[in-house]
Amino acid sequence: MASRKSPSAAAWQVVLERIESQNRMTIEAVEASRAVMDDRFRALESHVGWRIGNLGTAMKAVNGRFDRLEALIEAREAALDRRLALIEASLEKIDRDSRARDGSLEVALRELRVSVQQIGAEVHELRTKVQENSADIRDLAGRMGALSRLEERVAALEKRTA
Repeated sequence: MASRKSPSAAAWQVVLERIESQNRMTIEAVEASRAVMDDRFRALESHVGWRIGNLGTAMKAVNGRFDRLEALIEAREAALDRRLALIEASLEKIDRDSRARDGSLEVALRELRVSVQQIGAEVHELRTKVQENSADIRDLAGRMGALSRLEERVAALEKRTA
């Protein structure tokens, strides 16, 4: 029997793709933000004429901010991973329940087919009996007609002899 993908597998893949897409967008946003910050610091350095020592301090502050941002992103990814795990577990449960329901429906359909076949055989048998009864009734009607004529003759003979 050919394997079919259940509808829940496609839904699971869509959810996974969305989460991966969100993660990619978050990483791209962080990288873009860092590039903008680097450009701003370079512009600020050239505009104000900072010394290297001052720039080092500023860079440490920026690096500290980036470290905090990376920690936030990691926490967000961990939360997304937990949510993904919950979604996967739910999808697996739905898939198991669906397979169990499909199995019980298949059994019910087989039983229904057997019942329909039995009823079909019974209907055929009843039709045959109805046809036989109809033939017997026609035969009896013919005999009743003959008996009715005989009865009329007997009644006529009884009148003459009486």
